[in-house]
Amino acid sequence: MLTKRLFFICLLLVASAALIRPATAQTLIDTDDPRQLGLDIYSAVNRVAEPATIALRLQSLVRIFRFRCTRLTDYQVFSQRTNIIDFKVKCSGDSLYGVTVASNGYVAVYGGNGMVSSFNRNDGLILVFDNEGALSGDRSLTVGQAVGSTVDRLELEEDINIVYVMGTVASILGFMMIFGLVWWRAWKFRQTRKPRQRMKPMQKHRVSASSDAKDMFMKESTEVVKNVFKHPRGFFIARGKRGKRRFFKSMVWAKVYAARGWRLFEISAPEREPDTV
Repeated sequence: MLTKRLFFICLLLVASAALIRPATAQTLIDTDDPRQLGLDIYSAVNRVAEPATIALRLQSLVRIFRFRCTRLTDYQVFSQRTNIIDFKVKCSGDSLYGVTVASNGYVAVYGGNGMVSSFNRNDGLILVFDNEGALSGDRSLTVGQAVGSTVDRLELEEDINIVYVMGTVASILGFMMIFGLVWWRAWKFRQTRKPRQRMKPMQKHRVSASSDAKDMFMKESTEVVKNVFKHPRGFFIARGKRGKRRFFKSMVWAKVYAARGWRLFEISAPEREPDTV
């Protein structure tokens, strides 16, 4: 009886061992739902999880979208916004893929045909993985390389260097200084002028004629347009809406006063010539 029980227990242990599959990295992925994988990747990046775990999920996500990814060799987080993370993913023998995941489960995989640009160490840390899927190193900028990259961007092109940039800045500053000097001189000039010199042209002419003198001028004048009269001496007399008569050198300003009542460029009343017998 005891022998049968021992044999039965040994049989159960052997069966259990046969059913247990080897623990590999692939068994860590227990879903083929792209939305769930995207959420896992987004959460793993924010929690600073192990890069190998993120790489494994990225590889599975690329495959789910029916892209070829035999083995993931590199990836880079090159853009991380409030709710969206963008990756560049390199699979062995293929061009770069672009992968986008969001906090709401949105997932996008694109590229593999050269549309995604090459890795750039200025965009972020590039993680490198070995044949077993373990992290083997990274490609990041050293301090010296960062300084050199900044200088290269300042040089822009062979014909445009930092001297050209500094010259442009100096030209802008010089223009601003000249403009400020001109404005200051104009302001000082206005402050030194006498109050009478600041008066508008129509405010200088305050000498008015008597009603009798205006009547005489009106009799001697000819009406050229409605309420505008021209005197033989060349000036114009305009009659406003309230019947007041004003003197102008130009028919334009006389017409403006007759139509609108605006006293623009009014002149003093001309002196009457002495009557001849």
